Amino acid sequence: MNEEQKTYSIALRVRRVTYEDAYVAVPVTSDITKSNADGTVGIDAEAFFAEAIRVSQDPRVEWKTESCQTEPHPEQRDLPDGRKKFDAFYSSEA
Repeated sequence: MNEEQKTYSIALRVRRVTYEDAYVAVPVTSDITKSNADGTVGIDAEAFFAEAIRVSQDPRVEWKTESCQTEPHPEQRDLPDGRKKFDAFYSSEA
């Protein structure tokens, strides 16, 4: 590369956050129910959510990507050993 072709680049650490969703069915058992003051039985939301999260860890759950966002990482730091950076200047498709 000669002097007329010299370029400069600025590196930025970015992060990609992917949100996925899945549907799980939680059996209604005494573990997720509570007795109300009027004598009725209701769902204990906190226990229900905890059980749904536990069930969602099963590898058979079908997760689908809902959205994906890329943003500047709030913690900028030097490139660690063994990591590569993508330089758009040297990519013919960028």
